[in-house]
Amino acid sequence: MPKIAFVTDSAADLTLKEIRDFNITVLPQQVIFADKSYRDGIDLTPDKFFTLLKESPQLPTTSQPSVGDLHAAFSRLMKDYDTVLALFVSQKLSGTYRTALSAAQMVGGDIHVVDSKFASFGLGGPLLDGVRLAKLGVSAMEIVHFWERVRESVRSWFVVDTLEYMHKGGRIGGAASIFGALLQIKPILTIKDGAVDLLEKVRTHHRAMERILSEFATVAAAGQPLRLAVIHSQRELEATELAAQLATQYPHVRVSVVALSAVISTHAGPGLLALLCYPLHPRLTSVVD
Repeated sequence: MPKIAFVTDSAADLTLKEIRDFNITVLPQQVIFADKSYRDGIDLTPDKFFTLLKESPQLPTTSQPSVGDLHAAFSRLMKDYDTVLALFVSQKLSGTYRTALSAAQMVGGDIHVVDSKFASFGLGGPLLDGVRLAKLGVSAMEIVHFWERVRESVRSWFVVDTLEYMHKGGRIGGAASIFGALLQIKPILTIKDGAVDLLEKVRTHHRAMERILSEFATVAAAGQPLRLAVIHSQRELEATELAAQLATQYPHVRVSVVALSAVISTHAGPGLLALLCYPLHPRLTSVVD
């Protein structure tokens, strides 16, 4: 069986245990406070990030992995593996994917670089499923095709406390033109074609969550096995309670709780709560996670 290495970036929101257990190479994004740079997930945890955010007089910025870092990672892996499969954050949210393509071309060999068109669990979930499929003997190209299919099936809904962080970080995408009108409301956002877009605007967090849960219920009603993540930044208790409720309500759905990494929190700010789901691969329906 060919040896396959898996690569991603820290916007996948993987835990240290997942990175270790699934043997994944993670390229850290950089978070910069004033003149100091931190490697996401290495020098900077989500809790430390929000402590620094409270203390900083200005908002942090982010920077993608360098072509040199990606080149070094690909070169090292190609010495020990037959194939490298790399899944990265949406190219409309970061330049990581395009930089990785350049690095892969320089290194040569059987390296496949894929744009997830998402971030957080929309990136990390399919990546972990790719590793699970490889353990079942699924070929590298079949895994690439799975990633290309599933990214068109991911559904996401999220609410943030304020659009200030996304606006200043340039991550609002199609919602940017209505930024001023949204400052005093709770926008329900989604990822559309790889970028953040507005789904609906409501007046309260409670109404936003009602609408999000209604949207998910419509998807879940089809009865198809799904993966679902309740994603949060600084809302751990609410996310955990919601995940338990949804796991009971929808037995055919595998539910996870995911904390946003520092790099995504830079653009989302504190208080985000989201649901993100996609169809479970048929080969994994009988596999225990």
